[in-house]
Amino acid sequence: MNELVRQKYLQELQKEIFIHNSIKGVTNKKPKKVIYDNQDEIHNAVIEFIKSGLPKEVTEAYLFGSAVEKRFGKYEESYDSREGSDIDLIVFIPKNKIPPHWKDLKTSKGWWSLYRGEEITLNNTIHCTDILIVNEGHEEFAKRRIQEKGLKTERLR
Repeated sequence: MNELVRQKYLQELQKEIFIHNSIKGVTNKKPKKVIYDNQDEIHNAVIEFIKSGLPKEVTEAYLFGSAVEKRFGKYEESYDSREGSDIDLIVFIPKNKIPPHWKDLKTSKGWWSLYRGEEITLNNTIHCTDILIVNEGHEEFAKRRIQEKGLKTERLR
């Protein structure tokens, strides 16, 4: 919550003493992605799909990533048991209102928790939603982080 401490922390992590989630010979890079030709059609389908599935308790929702950047596609090889790009969302919803079919992936940072939502088939490939749920009390911080990261977003609600 303290910007000065956050900046110092990030500077410290740049030192070579830290390994950053990599081990020699092991990689977690995504495979190359084949971008679909019909980006406008895909974009519209994703928007309609997401909007129709958002619970009424969601106060704000933002689409980001390849769907917004219109670089949506299919991986050349399976990645993390998936073939297609993820649909990335940032959602503001009270924790006790999260739909039970959204699977908690037990991954979180101080201001968000990651959930897996519904799947949609686009161009004969299954794509799933990855939902960053903003932890209550961190709404303004989340909005600042989105701006700081320069994420291209599209507000859905």
